[in-house]
Amino acid sequence: MYSVLQTVVIAVASFAWQSAAFAQVTPLAELSIEIVDNRTHIVFDTPDGNLVFLLDTGATTSIFFENSFVPETAFTGNEAQVSFPAIGHSVTGSRLGDVPLGEGEASFISKNGLLIVDEPQIKEALEADFNGIIGQELFRRYLVEIDPQQGKLRLYPPGTDLEEDFEIEHRLRMQGHTPYIMFKSRLPWERRATAKNMMLDSGYPGGLVFWSKKHFMKVTSLRERKQLEPKQMGVLTAANVSFGNLYFENLPIFISSSVPNQSEDRDGLIGASILAQYRHVIDFEGQRLLLSPVVDEKGDPVQMIDGAVYTPNNEDFIVKFFGPKIPVYPVLTLYSAKSRPLNPHKQGASDHN
Repeated sequence: MYSVLQTVVIAVASFAWQSAAFAQVTPLAELSIEIVDNRTHIVFDTPDGNLVFLLDTGATTSIFFENSFVPETAFTGNEAQVSFPAIGHSVTGSRLGDVPLGEGEASFISKNGLLIVDEPQIKEALEADFNGIIGQELFRRYLVEIDPQQGKLRLYPPGTDLEEDFEIEHRLRMQGHTPYIMFKSRLPWERRATAKNMMLDSGYPGGLVFWSKKHFMKVTSLRERKQLEPKQMGVLTAANVSFGNLYFENLPIFISSSVPNQSEDRDGLIGASILAQYRHVIDFEGQRLLLSPVVDEKGDPVQMIDGAVYTPNNEDFIVKFFGPKIPVYPVLTLYSAKSRPLNPHKQGASDHN
């Protein structure tokens, strides 16, 4: 679903922030994670070795790619179809009941997932160097904290208040069980600020993707569209992006020439390369995203972007820049209509509305 196409340098320029104390609330479980291509991989320790699962806020069901660790009691005898809109594939899988992952306090029981085997094209398209995908079921059942710096994922009961330990809150808009961030911004090719409906997708390793036809039309000429659309190529550009309380210089933005199935209701997505810069809490029940930058021992933000360009389906693209010539870059500011700074007494806290 997501592939590395070429390497670029991404600079992150930000204000200095003091690190916040971690929450005193005891989590129900604390799982180990690794950040791979910006994305969160949950590592479950089992007697037979580690199992690695991608954490994906955009996945409506959890997926298993192999049956070696699925107990016989988990098979329900039912089948269901699952779609991967970004890569244009739908497959049928075996519906599962409870599948325990990990042991002791570092454990999680997946419920109602799907087993998909003998589908190499899916794994190849997803670049799935993991055993499966943990989707929205985790966020429906828990308040989830992801700590990239400590390599931990913490699960709390819904309704747990961790606000004291975070600096910025963004409101989430839930469509079903899928989280969206609504905001207004003026893209470099727009004359005025317009409303955007962007899915929060921790399974996508890049920054911003626009699937909206209206944006593709604005960034291309008729001649370019005749070249790009038959080959399903897109346009890659970059802008300086302020999100939360960090500033991203030349963040890659991909504008697709085609809208994937089931994606017509969104303008695009915000990916994991932005989330990876923050210790963050995803709260489906409270409909909010809490953010605090990952910082070093001096309290300065740490650059964790891996410096690569990703597109949703390994699409080829042309590169275009808009606005004034380098070194003066166009600026895109992201903000939620209901975002607010938390704990404004902390050094450097400011309102991005």
